[in-house]
Amino acid sequence: MTFTWPRRWQAAPLACALGFGAPAMAADSARLAELLAGLSSFQANFEQVVMNQFGEPLQTTTGTLHWQRPHRLRWETDEPYPQLVLADGESLWVFDPDLEQVSVQPLAESIDGTPAVFLAGTADDLAAHFDVRADEADEGELRFVLTPHDEASVFHHMTLAFSAQNALAGLDIVDHLDQRTSTTFHDARKNPSLPPRLFTFEVPEGADVIGDVPVAPAGSAASP
Repeated sequence: MTFTWPRRWQAAPLACALGFGAPAMAADSARLAELLAGLSSFQANFEQVVMNQFGEPLQTTTGTLHWQRPHRLRWETDEPYPQLVLADGESLWVFDPDLEQVSVQPLAESIDGTPAVFLAGTADDLAAHFDVRADEADEGELRFVLTPHDEASVFHHMTLAFSAQNALAGLDIVDHLDQRTSTTFHDARKNPSLPPRLFTFEVPEGADVIGDVPVAPAGSAASP
């Protein structure tokens, strides 16, 4: 999986090679964890550009992102085609309206070792999956380069950019073929109050379902 979450859901020892020792990485990881601890929820519009290894754009996608810790995420695209990716705390749902198709699988199996661990998980999830290196950028922006512990990860590294106000400003992912997915967030809101219904999914009537739809507990109902 890459962070692009295109029409079909897609779910390293680099730091040592660059000469960054364990104490420095531990301090950087703690610094990032502190920033994340200050982000209990987030919403923004986004523009995402996928580029090949030569930096040539292949696809541009726009949409909205909502997330709430722990493990709740709503990634909705409108252009060039609609798609909804939703994590409700237990399951991951992917809905393609034009195909009238829904796929569902347990959340833990879907995001383990992927960028979604950062987006919907906890600081402990971050330390368990990535080495972290901080990099000061221009105009007060702070960047963190995250390298997966698992060399079989679907991406090589990702960079998180935070604004001077400690809000998430961008996310850049590079895979093992040097394809880059660059996401810029705008109109962002830090720690908004998000209604639970944003993270509730109901299978549309007539849609084909791939996977086992979890059974809701008796007497449960969707929150407003």
